[in-house]
Amino acid sequence: MRPVYSLLIAALSLLSACAVAPGESSSTAEVVGVNRIAVNRIAVNRIAVNRIAVNRIAVNRIAVNRLSVNLVTAKDLLTTEDGRELFSLIVSCALPDTITLVATVEGQDFEFSGELGLAPQWIYGRLDRSGQRWVSACMFARVNAHELAVPISMRGPSRELAADDDERAVWTLEEGAFFGNVFGPLNQPIQWFACQGKDQAAGETGGLGDRDCAQPDPQNPGFTLCGFVFAGDCGSFAADHACESFSTNGTFYRDCHTSAIRHHHHDCGRRDTERDRDRDDDDDDDVFSQVITTFVTP
Repeated sequence: MRPVYSLLIAALSLLSACAVAPGESSSTAEVVGVNRIAVNRIAVNRIAVNRIAVNRIAVNRIAVNRLSVNLVTAKDLLTTEDGRELFSLIVSCALPDTITLVATVEGQDFEFSGELGLAPQWIYGRLDRSGQRWVSACMFARVNAHELAVPISMRGPSRELAADDDERAVWTLEEGAFFGNVFGPLNQPIQWFACQGKDQAAGETGGLGDRDCAQPDPQNPGFTLCGFVFAGDCGSFAADHACESFSTNGTFYRDCHTSAIRHHHHDCGRRDTERDRDRDDDDDDDVFSQVITTFVTP
């Protein structure tokens, strides 16, 4: 089991699952992150973040597993401390831990290490829509309203986010699920969504006390305490819920909507893969398959 930690240190309807979801595993490495990025860092740097998505994130190979940052698109983001912290988070979400990006900006050298590897194809070309959504979900899951370093377990329908039995036994409190796309059109609001998990809905216990980004804001209806759009409760513990199913093996939510699903019937006679083929998620801005479910310790 291999703990994974973020290198970012600063304040950056009634459905149920019928079958094991594709891409699940119970035997791969633990995916644990310690994060305290603030949501405003993402919003303030949105233009620069969008710019880096339109081209490959790296250019020249310096040595084995070391590449130069593509400064044509990333230089603006790297000229400030906040921007570098955000870029570090982006790289850690997108690239595997075998890759390090290096950059020299205004005479200073910087290194940015990969970690989760949710969009490794970005090294070779522009970040496609699926990659944008995976990197976005990872970034949103790591936001913390209190800018505290709270360890979280991140899980989802991706091999890179698989949780083993030991991890599921320790990280047991279900906070919620995060999804969206920070790389969307600049003339539209940021697509960032969160739904509330069953343990967060039941009250503040354990590590949930310092993780409020999936919790609705009573002073700002329709949003969470972090400012994300509140999609409702995540799963079938609520009458109306945002996500279509919950994987009991991988313990994560699948196919989450931007608002609660109502009067929707789940056809358990059809396999998940058949439903996936019937819907092109890349053409639907209201449902996301690139979802990260977060857990904390009691």
